[in-house]
Amino acid sequence: MMQTHALYDQITNEVHARPFQKVQAPLYLVHMAISLSSEQMDDAHQAVLQLASELGIGEQAKDDSFFFLSSEKFALRFERHNEFYSLTLYHFGADSEDIFPQRWKPLLCDGRLPGKMLAGVEIIFRKRREDPLAWCRKYFGQRNFAAEEFGDRQLAASEVMSGGATVWTDFAACEESGLVRVLVEDRSLQPFQAGRLLQRICEIETYRHVALLALPAAHAAMPLITTLDKQLADITHRMTADNKEQPSEVLQELMTLAAQVEELSADTANRFSASEAYFALLDTRLTELRQERIEGLQTITQFMERRLEPARRTCHAAGRRIEQLSKRIARVSELIRSQVDLSIEQQNRDLLEALNGRARRQLRLQAKLESFTIIVVTYYAFDLIERTIRNTVPGEELLNDVLMGVSFSVPLIAGVLWLYVRQLLKGYDEDD
Repeated sequence: MMQTHALYDQITNEVHARPFQKVQAPLYLVHMAISLSSEQMDDAHQAVLQLASELGIGEQAKDDSFFFLSSEKFALRFERHNEFYSLTLYHFGADSEDIFPQRWKPLLCDGRLPGKMLAGVEIIFRKRREDPLAWCRKYFGQRNFAAEEFGDRQLAASEVMSGGATVWTDFAACEESGLVRVLVEDRSLQPFQAGRLLQRICEIETYRHVALLALPAAHAAMPLITTLDKQLADITHRMTADNKEQPSEVLQELMTLAAQVEELSADTANRFSASEAYFALLDTRLTELRQERIEGLQTITQFMERRLEPARRTCHAAGRRIEQLSKRIARVSELIRSQVDLSIEQQNRDLLEALNGRARRQLRLQAKLESFTIIVVTYYAFDLIERTIRNTVPGEELLNDVLMGVSFSVPLIAGVLWLYVRQLLKGYDEDD
C-alpha cells in the first residue's frame, strides 16, 4: 500500500505559506525590515504578539515564522527571514491625513521591538482622484515633476499592474516619520491585486536595503584586494627573475598570502552571496510591477538602475576579484611546487650519480688489486700443492722431480685465476 511521504504536507503548504492579503483603498501601511540574529527571533516573535495585543488584535499566532493578524481597523503581518524579520502594519480606511498615526509611533519607536531597523516604508493607498500631481506635491513638496535631469531626491513614478494603479515616490526618508514615503493611486485594482502590489513595494524597499549591506564590505575589501594583488604580482616577477632565492622560501610566502586571501573570502563571501540573491529578488519584484512610463518622469526601475547599479557592480567586482585572486594564487603555487619537485628530482639524480661514481671507484680499485689477489691466491695454491706432494710422494729423487714439474704449473694456475676473476668482474666492467 502506497504511503504518504513524511514531508508531503510541508512541501504542499510551502506555496501557501506567505499569501498576499486582500486590501482595498483607502489604506495606510507601515512596513519595516529589522535586523536581528537568529537567536533573538523568538524574542521578536513575542514582542510582535504583544504589539498586536495593544492594537486590539488578540489572536494567538500558531506559526512563529509567519503570521497575519487582523481586526476591523488594524492588521499586522510578521515574516521571519534568516538575518532580519519584517513587520507590516495596516490601518484600514485611513485617509491620507492619517499619516503615521500618533498611536503607532510610540509603539514602533519606544524600543520594545528588538533589533535594528534596516528599511522602512510608509504607503498611502487611496482611490483615484482628479488631482494626482497636487496630491503628490502635498507630500513631496513643490517640485518640477517634469524635470529630465537626475537631481537630488527627484520623484520617480510609474503606471503599474497594466495601468491598474500609479506609484509615486522619491525613495527618501521623510522628516515626519523617518520612513520612505510611497503614494499609490488605485485605478482598477482587485483586492488581491492591491495586496500583491503593496507587498511588492514593501519587498522592493526591503531588498534594496538588505542588498546594499555588502557595499561597505566591498569598499573596505577593495584596497586590501589591491594590496594582495600587488604582492602576488611581486612574487610572480621574482619567480621569473634570475635570483638565488629558494623556491621553498617563495612558496612559504605565497602560502601566507593565500591564508590572507582565504580569510578575506571567509569574511565577505556570505555577505556578497546574499547581496547577489537580494539584488536578483529586487529585479524580480521590479519586473512583476509591469511598469509603464509616465511622460516626464523616470520609472521606478530606471531610478533603481541609475542609483543601485554602481553599488551592485562594486559588490560583484569585489567578490569576483577575491575569487580570481584565489585562483591565481593556486596557479602560482602549482608552478612553485613544480619547481620544487624538479629541484628535488635534480638533487636525487645528483645523489644517485654520486653513489654510482663511488661504486665505480671502488670497482676500479678492486680491479687494480686484481693482480695482487692472483699472486696471493697462486702462492697459496702452489704452497698447498707442494705440501700435498711432499706428504704423498716417497723418495727424495722422485719428490724433487715432481716438485720441479709442478713449479712449471705456476703460470697455469695464475692464468686460470686471472680468467676466473675477470669473469666475475665482467658485468661490472660493462656498467662502467
